[in-house]
Parts: sequence; C-alpha cells; structure tokens
Amino acid sequence: MARNIFGGTASDVAEDASGVRVPGATGTVWDGPSEGATQVTDLLSPEGGAITELVADEYGMISEFQGPDDGSERLWLDFGGGRVAVTSSTVGERLSAHLAAEDPHGSKDQALAEFNAQKGAANGLATLDAFGLVLEEQLPSVAKTPSMVDWVNVRAPAYGARGDGTTDDTAAIRAAIRAAGTGGVVYFPRGVYRISGTLDLPRGVTLMGSHSNLMIGPGMGDDDFPCYIQALPSFTTGAMIQIIGDADGTHPAINGEQRIFNLMLDGSKVPTGTLDGIYAEGNVQNVVMRDVCIRKMPNNGIITGSNAGGEWPYSWRLHSVMVDNCKANGIVFDRQTDLSMLDVQVIGCWSTGIRLSNSANTILEACRVEWCGGYGFHITGDWGNWPGSGSMTMSACSTDRNGWDGVRVDATGNGPFIINALQTRRDGRNGGPGGGKFAGLALLNRAPVIVTGLGCYVGTDDQGTANTSPQYGLRVADARDVNVTAAYLHGLTAGVFQEGTNERVRLTGITTVAGNNYSEDRVQV
Repeated sequence: MARNIFGGTASDVAEDASGVRVPGATGTVWDGPSEGATQVTDLLSPEGGAITELVADEYGMISEFQGPDDGSERLWLDFGGGRVAVTSSTVGERLSAHLAAEDPHGSKDQALAEFNAQKGAANGLATLDAFGLVLEEQLPSVAKTPSMVDWVNVRAPAYGARGDGTTDDTAAIRAAIRAAGTGGVVYFPRGVYRISGTLDLPRGVTLMGSHSNLMIGPGMGDDDFPCYIQALPSFTTGAMIQIIGDADGTHPAINGEQRIFNLMLDGSKVPTGTLDGIYAEGNVQNVVMRDVCIRKMPNNGIITGSNAGGEWPYSWRLHSVMVDNCKANGIVFDRQTDLSMLDVQVIGCWSTGIRLSNSANTILEACRVEWCGGYGFHITGDWGNWPGSGSMTMSACSTDRNGWDGVRVDATGNGPFIINALQTRRDGRNGGPGGGKFAGLALLNRAPVIVTGLGCYVGTDDQGTANTSPQYGLRVADARDVNVTAAYLHGLTAGVFQEGTNERVRLTGITTVAGNNYSEDRVQV
C-alpha cells in the first residue's frame, strides 16, 4: 500500500505534562492511542530517508514525513505530555482524485437507464398507481405466491369498487371478500363506498378501512371525513355486515375470527326501516373490532341472535368502538360469554345504549353511554346458577343525560356483579321533565351486586334547558344482596331511595345530597 504524508499541522503536540509548550521537543510515533499500542519505526522523510522519531520546532510544528507502508490514515505522536492524533494530509487529495476518476461501474446515465428498465418489468421493481398502490398486473400470481395477495384492495381492477359516494359498490366489495379468503385483508382506501345489500363475512376475514370517524361533533356534518361504507336509501332491512354460524347450507356451523379495523358504517341516508349495522347469529366466535364507528342506523348498531339450534355468538373483543345516533339500541348482546368491551361509547341512540343479558365472564372497562333515550347500561336477564354461569365486571365506566336510569341492574342469578369506579351524570332526563323514579344507578337485582366507588350527580341539558335529573342518585327496589361502599349520591329528590322488599342491603361510607346541581346540603349515611 502507498505511504501517506503526515505533519505540518500538529501545532500543539509538543507540550509537557503541565501543558507548557516545549520548543524542539522530540517524540515517538505509535499506531494507537493506548499504552498497548505498537511503536512505529518504518517512517520515511519526504525525500525517502529512514527516520525513527520526530522533532517539533519552537512553535510546536513538525516537518512532513511519510507514514508506515500499511497505508495508515492516522497516527499518534507522543512528546511526553500525552498522545495526540494526527491525520494524513493527503486524504483530501486522494478523495478528489477518486471522485474525478472514471466510475468502474459505468456512467451515471447508464446506471439510471438500467434502473428504470426494471420498473414494472417481470421480477423487477413495482410501480404505483394514483392511489399509491401496486398495479394489479405487477402482482405475482396467486398460484405461485399466495401470501403476496392476502391484502386485497377493493379498488383493484379485479374487483372494481369506486368509493365515489355514488356508485353501488356492493358486488365489488363482495368479490374482494371472496378473494381474500381466510386470513386475508380487505382494504378500503379513503372514499365513500355505497352498498345496497348485506356484506356476509366468511371465516377469518379482516375488513380494514383507512379512517374511522367518531361522533359528529358541533359544526360537523354527515358528509364530513368521507371514509366509510354507506347504505343506499333503498337498503332498509337486514344488516350492513352479518356473520352467521349455522349449518344452513350457506354458512359454516362454526364461524368466527373475523376482524373489523379502522372502519365506519354509515346509515344516515336510509330514512326508515329495520337495518342494523352489524348482526351476528349462531356459533360465531372470537370476533374483534377496533376503531370502528357505526352511525345513524335505522335500527340497532350491533346486535346478536341465536340460530335454530339455540347457539349464540360469544368471546368477542370490542376496542374503541363508537355507536352514534341509531334509531333503536346501540349494542345488544345476549349470552355473549367471555365478552370484553374496552373504551366503547354509545351516544344519542333512541332506546338503550348497551344491553347485556346472560353474558357470563364479561368485562366492561372505560365504557360510556350518553344521551340515549332509554337506559344507559341495562344489565338484565337470567344469568343463572348452573355450571358455566357467572356474571360480569364493570370498571371506570360513565353515563350522561340518558333518558331513564344511567345504569340499571335487574338481573337474576348467583354470580356477583362487580361495579368499580362508576360515574353517572344527569341521567333520568325522561324526555325533559325528569322524575319517573329514575336514578343514576338503579338496583332491582336478585343477583348479588357489589359496588365500590360510585358518583351520581344531577344536572340539566347543556344549555340549562329541561328539568334537573335524575330524581335519585341510587335507587334500590326489591333487590337482594347489595353492597355499596364509598359513594357520593346526588339526586333531585333524594341521594338514596329504597322501596319494596329489599334483602341484605348494606350501604357503607355514603354521602347523599338532594336538590339541583347547586345544592351542597350533604349528609353522611
């Protein structure tokens, strides 16, 4: 290797241990900064004579020298006051020469031409369409690499959905769902996909949108944020999406493992009818919804039913799901064993927000129901005393301005219902006048109920209109095995109201207030 030139730039290498310059100091050269480095002895002067040490002049400068024949770019000089690195003074010259030399790989224009020739070619580089998607003709065939087409775009030419808010995309979306198969993802790029019939989901298919709206906030309109599947006005019955587990000749006896992510279903253009958002029937297991919105359905948002054999869907997971302004109930689950609902919100539905019946081993966490016409949460039905029966846990949930009770528990069974950190607010609106014996929490249960940490508060509509409600903070009527600990209960008439024949009711650490939201006449019970 060539020897590199050093020297002429180490102006502060000739110093003693105290940092004082030592004119004419003599030093040695090393191949590393540490004590374990090797002393370099094969140095040459600029003229080619052998040298073993260097001398700094009165200014601390050293004369140029040729480094070792291993092509070293950096050496360390030791003048007794610590080692200092010096770099070859010919690095820049050699770099300039390298850049000026002819490229051994050919010219830039030639390389660019070779690159461009691979665009869109077989086994070359894929190109993208106007939506940033790989063109259909550039995808490998399914027969060769099936895993490469698991992500199916409904707008691909093979399916032909438009998403323009005008075209009926039902047939195109159904074709994409069939093509996806088990484990496949059906992707909806930004747009409004109008449908006139039900989308029937087979096993293991994922529907993936580009964006899921939440509720329509102040100043927003139905047509804002156009990223959803929308029912055409003629689509008035059935459900926008259905999942069936029934050996009926069309569906499998056991269905499930569907995923619906980042997707919105819109029924705002359907004036009347019984159209639901999502309907599941029979043995449908392990469905997961995340970041899903179901808006303005003529009937229910999400509802399940049994097949002819008496089987029901179960073991579902709902995360960050919004049901907004449906004309019946928000969510209705019967016998939905092992259900988890996390950050689920129902707002503005005309009947009950969330209704659960005989859904053993259910968990509700950080869920809320607001401005529904009936109950906020309704926990009802016979939860049983047989093997496999059970109850549910409800944690950190809240209600606001629902028409009847914020939370009503009238279930029977032997399993204890656990309610932790529940906040109810302004429920019992009752269409405006309030009253009606409605409460933030109404317990008419014959199954055990354990409540820890409960806040019930009164109020009017946001603009101060309508009457103050609810009438009671907590109402206990013909209930059995109730244990409420640590509660602040505020009702227009009374904080706590008990009636009928109650058995084994225990209230501990309770503060009650009666009157409107300005009242502070607090009583500890």
